[in-house]
Amino acid sequence: MAAMVDPYLGWATPFAYHRICMRHFASNFMTRFKDKSLKNLVCRAALASTERKFKKHMNTIGRINSEALQWLEAVPFQLWALSHNGGRRYGLMTTNISEVFNSVLKGARSLPVTALVQLTFFRLNSYFVARREVGANRLASSEQFTSYVDAQIQGRVVKAGSMEIVLYDHVKGLFHVKSRSGRTHHVNLHEKTCTCVKTLIYGFPCSHIISACQHLCVDFRLFVEDYYTTKSYYDTWAPLFHPIFNEDE
Repeated sequence: MAAMVDPYLGWATPFAYHRICMRHFASNFMTRFKDKSLKNLVCRAALASTERKFKKHMNTIGRINSEALQWLEAVPFQLWALSHNGGRRYGLMTTNISEVFNSVLKGARSLPVTALVQLTFFRLNSYFVARREVGANRLASSEQFTSYVDAQIQGRVVKAGSMEIVLYDHVKGLFHVKSRSGRTHHVNLHEKTCTCVKTLIYGFPCSHIISACQHLCVDFRLFVEDYYTTKSYYDTWAPLFHPIFNEDE
């Protein structure tokens, strides 16, 4: 914790933002209040993409148990609620992305220290090599974004095709976009915002922004965060591990 609060080590704002794992947060809530239905409501509040939905779930919790609501309100919302996090989580609400390395290192913990370090080294090297190759192949194929984002955007492009759209300002790119469900959202292409806030939350354009871009013949790929580019993916796995030798070699 000392390293995280030291401003000279790069783990503090604006270089890093700390958030709470929703699973652990809900578990602590369950330990305190022992009510599964309330715990489910807490998870719904945490996952709500808009403040309107968040407030709805919080009000329900408050009607059932005012003490539970006070407990939740004592924790800054930006630390555990998706709707308040300012786009710092990219939709990741748990620590699964880091805990997945437990499976990578499975079986290593029971080994002697030297063997444990060696196994960790070789498994991580294999992990990097495989992903570096994926990144290199996508770069060679001129794939601009990762396969995950490509699939997400393709789904949103299909959805955008069925929306009703009204242009209000050509210069600022102000739009009124209505989905098939009848729900309406306001898009500002100049500020890269939509009232559904999914573009801010996930870092790539929502279907409403894509629809507006298509109306003005604007490339919606400009709304994708650099972190999702194939170049960024490749650079993440680019560092090389170098062979290690025994002392007598």
